[in-house]
Amino acid sequence: MVKKYFLSSLAALALGFVVSCDNTTEDPPNQNKNASSTATITGPRILSKINNGSKDLEEYVTNGGMLSQVYIRDAGSANASLSTVTYTGSAISQIKIQDNATPHATDNLYALSYTSGKLSSFTMDQTIMSSANHSDFTVYYDAGGSLYRIVEKKKVGGSSSYSFYNEMKFTYSAGNIVKLDYVRMLMSGGNPDASTASTTVYYFDNYDTKVNPYTTLPKEYFMVASTLTQINSYMLSTNNVGKVTMQSPSGPSLTYPKGYVYDSQNYPTSDVNQTIKYLYKAL
Repeated sequence: MVKKYFLSSLAALALGFVVSCDNTTEDPPNQNKNASSTATITGPRILSKINNGSKDLEEYVTNGGMLSQVYIRDAGSANASLSTVTYTGSAISQIKIQDNATPHATDNLYALSYTSGKLSSFTMDQTIMSSANHSDFTVYYDAGGSLYRIVEKKKVGGSSSYSFYNEMKFTYSAGNIVKLDYVRMLMSGGNPDASTASTTVYYFDNYDTKVNPYTTLPKEYFMVASTLTQINSYMLSTNNVGKVTMQSPSGPSLTYPKGYVYDSQNYPTSDVNQTIKYLYKAL
């Protein structure tokens, strides 16, 4: 129950279904806190916080422009998660994501590997309810270099054999993810069993031509995070999504509209209702 509630709250957070105001203390301050959307940051910047009326729902801690910690806080409870990012040189080599529940619903350690400077694979060691699970992820790109697939093969309960196969297949248009097919199935004898397959499809539409604030942060972090909350995959797009539709294997599709207010530099400063605030830090 904790896991289901917490992950659903993350999806709702990313889709903007919360009421907000601004109480940032960042230095230097970003003054995009009202309807005027007058910015004091005119040069390079990095996303710092996404704020509502009671808390910073998302907080990205950076040092020298490098992401070190990510806090995700639930809008309606004390539930939260902390991601700690470790580097080897300038490349992210490890991400630890852990929630504050007792016992943990999310307690994942990721180790990232690169080929020719691009994220090509990562592993996850996970502890849930005293069960030790392990996943091997492989990242695929198309001929143009765009993210194409992320495939997960998962071992559970300390087993040496894979039990689950999960695949995220991305469709791009003009630098934006417009569709994600998320396929899940069991594995038997080391092979995916297609007869057990279940597919959830996400459609991302009505993109603007402005700057997606998440692109100011390392894309490798969001590639890893998207395997936890697939509905947030639009964070990897160049521009800002205007509509998200989720089609589950059964039941009607669910559609969520999104809109933005921008500053003179084409960065979002709030949602269209001016309730959720995007706060930046100058580089």
